[in-house]
Amino acid sequence: MKIKPTSKSLAKNSGQSKATSPQRRRCLGFTLPELLVAMTVLSILLLMLSELLNQVQRTWTFSENRISQFREARVGFDIITKNLSQAALNTYWEPEEDAETGVILRYKRQSELHFKSGPASELGLDTKAVTHALFFQAPLGFSLRYNNLGSLYNARGYYVEFSDDLRYKPSFVKAQPKYRFRLMEYLPPAEENQVFNDGDEERYKKLDAVYDKWYRYNLEEHTHPLADNIVALIISPRQSLGDAGTSAKVIKLAPNYSYDSNDTGLDNPQQVPPLVHVTMVAIDESSAVRFEKGAAAPREVMDAVTSRFTIGSKYTQDLADMEKDLRNSEVNYRVFSSMVAIRSSKWSTY
Repeated sequence: MKIKPTSKSLAKNSGQSKATSPQRRRCLGFTLPELLVAMTVLSILLLMLSELLNQVQRTWTFSENRISQFREARVGFDIITKNLSQAALNTYWEPEEDAETGVILRYKRQSELHFKSGPASELGLDTKAVTHALFFQAPLGFSLRYNNLGSLYNARGYYVEFSDDLRYKPSFVKAQPKYRFRLMEYLPPAEENQVFNDGDEERYKKLDAVYDKWYRYNLEEHTHPLADNIVALIISPRQSLGDAGTSAKVIKLAPNYSYDSNDTGLDNPQQVPPLVHVTMVAIDESSAVRFEKGAAAPREVMDAVTSRFTIGSKYTQDLADMEKDLRNSEVNYRVFSSMVAIRSSKWSTY
């Protein structure tokens, strides 16, 4: 049996629906303060995300620029170490006779080729050159006239100088000169190798003087930059791996970094050193631009690299002091270092 709702119950149910309807509508939306709080939180999150993305982008750009800028320095350093490992003097033995009796007293190692390294100022280079320089002969086979002669001996040289780029820019490029530290390579062709030249003055006077200016023959004409922003090149000939360059172990072969294969004072003259420790310091372009002062070399960099690396036993300390000065000047730099073994060396401690 169905019970029909009375008028009182209908009125009661109608009153309840009317009472709960506004509350139900309030649960379906947000109030203005709630929207303002949500928008504030969202803005803060977006701001933090934007700052994070900017930081990541700056870090990525900085790393990418540093890699690309130091890539050129790495290529130049690899060229130095590769060519240096092939340095040779092609020596032979020559008897030394007594002037009166003609009796052979001993045999001496001789060579017409030459290996020379040391501070750039001592090698007679231009005053624009800084730190050390290196010149040697190697069978690299570079010639402008002859082909398929891969064993031709060439002169090679490496040093760092501060100069403009006017000599290397095409004539149609109209731009202000860019002054930078640069790693320079001296590479005359084999047909212009002057190492066998005795010199006109010596020949006319019938002197037996050794011509040691071959590495300055047409220096500017046969020199080109390998890499920009190279501020230091340190060449340290070593006799063994034990020559660590510390105060406890003094460098015996080249205590002042200078080495000359024609030096008769050596224990084993007319030889290339068995090992050469090569160190190169590069800075990035942003640091170079920040310190650029036209034709004047930046004092912040010059103070860090000059007046050092004159005593072989202080190499480690000099390198640490140089890095400290560069960091204090907020210079972004990188040090390349390698011990190069020269394959043709026949050096012996006996």
